[in-house]
This record gives sequence, C-alpha cells and structure tokens, in this order.
Amino acid sequence: MKPSPRMIAVPAIAALMVAAGCSGGSDEVDSDNLVIQTNWTESQPQNAPLVAATEQFTEETGITVELLYNSDDLNQAYESSALAGEEADVVLLNLTDRQLNWAIDGIVVPLNDYIGEWGLDEVIPEYNVEEWTDEEGNLRGIPYTGFSWPWWFNTDLLAEAGVDQIPTTTDELLTAVTALRDAGITPMAAGGNDWSGQKLFLQIAQSYLPADEAVEVFAEGTFCESDNAMRGIELFAELRDAGLFVNGAEGYTVDDATTEYFTGQAAIGSMGSWSYLQAPEEIISVTELGGFPGPSDGEYGQPTAYQGATGSGFWVSKNGEEKIESVEQFITFMYQDEIIDSLLTDGGIVPLVLPEGSDASESNPLLAEALTTLPESVDWAVMPDLHIPASATNPMYRSVSIAFSPGNDAEAICTAMDEAYSG
Repeated sequence: MKPSPRMIAVPAIAALMVAAGCSGGSDEVDSDNLVIQTNWTESQPQNAPLVAATEQFTEETGITVELLYNSDDLNQAYESSALAGEEADVVLLNLTDRQLNWAIDGIVVPLNDYIGEWGLDEVIPEYNVEEWTDEEGNLRGIPYTGFSWPWWFNTDLLAEAGVDQIPTTTDELLTAVTALRDAGITPMAAGGNDWSGQKLFLQIAQSYLPADEAVEVFAEGTFCESDNAMRGIELFAELRDAGLFVNGAEGYTVDDATTEYFTGQAAIGSMGSWSYLQAPEEIISVTELGGFPGPSDGEYGQPTAYQGATGSGFWVSKNGEEKIESVEQFITFMYQDEIIDSLLTDGGIVPLVLPEGSDASESNPLLAEALTTLPESVDWAVMPDLHIPASATNPMYRSVSIAFSPGNDAEAICTAMDEAYSG
C-alpha cells in the first residue's frame, strides 16, 4: 500500500508508449527466464516465502526467475523502463495511484482473455476480478492478495490510563483520549504526511457518508459541496484538536507512526495486515484489533476498518506477453494452495481465498484475530483507492498534512482536498 511520488505525467505516458512501439528490447525472446518486479521489499516477511516459491518454480519448470525490488518507487521505475521497452515481464504490485490507468495507457497488457484460458476465473471470486477491471473493461492484472486494515489498541497502555474497554463510539474515544493525555501517553500514532494519513483521514471523514455518496465524493472531489462529508471533516478536526493524534502528526510518515506504536509509545495505531508479522512479540501480546469508533449518529453501526482485494496482483507487460506461456506457468504456480499457504503463514499476506486445511491463523495471534473476530466487530468503510482518480492521488497525500495541522478548520481542509483534483 505504498504509492510513490509521481514523476512522469500520466497523460504523456500513452503517447510515449505509442512512440516507443516495439523499438525497445531484444528481438530474441528468452522464455526460460522471467523478470518479476515487486514492491515487496527484501526486509518484509512475505519476501522469504516469495523467494522460496520462485526457487521451487525454477526446480519444477527449469524457468529461472529474477526478482527486482523497488518498494515505493516501483511504478515510476517500471514506467521508465517500459518507455524504453526494457520493462520486467511481470509486476507484483497493489492496485492504486498511477497504475489505475496502466492498461488504458498501454503500459501493461489487459488480461481479460488470459484469466479464463488459465482457469483462474474459477479460482478468483468474480467481485475481486471486477475490482481489478477499469472503466474501459480492461482487466488490469490478476488479483492475488487482499488486506485488512484495522485500528490497533494497546490494552496495557489503555489500562495504565484507566481505560478498561476498547472504545467503540466517538464519545468513548474522546474520553479515552483525555485519560491518555492526562497519563502522559500519546493516544494515537498517525502518519499525517503520506498515504497512510490520507486513508486515516478519509476513514473518519466518511463517517456520515452513505457508501454510494462516499464513492461519488472520492471520485469527483466534492468534499466541500457534500454536507455529509463536511460533517465527517468537522469530526476529524474535533478529534485532532482533542489531542487524538501524536504531536506533530502532520510531519509523520507511516514508518514514524508504526515505530511509535511498535515501541509502546502510543496506545492506538492504524496499520494494515502487512504489519501483523512485523510487530514485536511484546506488542502483539497486548494488542487488540478493532476499528475507528464512529459517532452514534453516523452511517455505520459499528467501528469501521478497511479491507479489499487490491493488496497485490500480477500485472503483465508487453515483454511478458511475448513469453506468455512462461508467464502463465509462473502465475498459475503461485495460485497453488501450498504456495498461498506459505505466503499466508510465513509472510502474513491475506489471500483472496483461504487454502483448504490452512492452519495459518495459529501462527500469529493478530492474523488469527483478523480472520475470525475482526469481521464480526467492525463495519467495512469504503476503501478510497479504487475511486480517487490517479491524477489526484499524490496531490491529496500532500494536502492531507493540512488536515492534521492544528488550526485548520473544516473549510480549509475540504478546500485543500478539493484542490487536489484540480491538476
């Protein structure tokens, strides 16, 4: 879930791709070697089972796999290499930001025909395939992993402040914030200067928005025009001014916020399933997962969290299509129950479909909670990524720091958000 700064204007990419045509790359196709580019970094827990899977694939097929790691700058790096005709064959990447238009812009190959030919349409739920299909009907990639994105509550720190139960309403949250501040404990770690803060802001801002109206506001950037959105933004400002977020949150990144929670300096965090296996044991043992405790008169009856099928998917490049039989072997191999179970158990990824007989939930208490009790205790908020235009995504990351900055009222915040859509 880590988009990167936008360095190439998307409207120019399609034209450049046409101009580049087939001029890049070698005339000779090496189908015995695949280059897979991913934003899964070498330090993340899912890397070890991914590497093991590629090694097993090579043993079984004779096709070697080279992994390229790019983390936050993957989409920029891939687009630059694609313009030169030197792009990786397959990209393992989430669905958000500038890659929303990759199939439309000709940067990747639509996979509508291939998903059926490979038999994966019988494996992947239809609604997940629909999420990965753009407005022109292109299947951008083959969906692979989903995610859950709850709030984390450190029960020891809450108890230290005299808070005996996890807050489930905004009133209870405000009471807890006061108690935590009085006890000298930071209530919530938040990355108010990047994509993580944007998701947190929009989670709270949609508290009074029906799902269809939330989609409309996210798609069109009409925060100031929507009375329901304004109520949610006013709620966010109230929580900010009450001291919910770490001091200086407007300058924090996701890494800063994660460190703050993982080191026991904040009582609440907002982190996705990618963090379940990264959390220290002493934090896991005192953490209870939940959601944003919304207002009693809001749209949702329970605290809210995010989930989705956009965690990662396999995107196929033009180079990859030239060796499509090898690509098919690799992608279908990665859908074997054995491989998915290893990524779930050892890597903490959330598959779209749980493998039969998997005991992954026994390997990590947070993963077990996310798969069992969490869905019953939260309502799922509208995940913004599929609805915010690619052109507005990065400007909104910059605008969100205004929301986290004390002194900015709801009008200033909604104006900053709407202006992100003007580029």
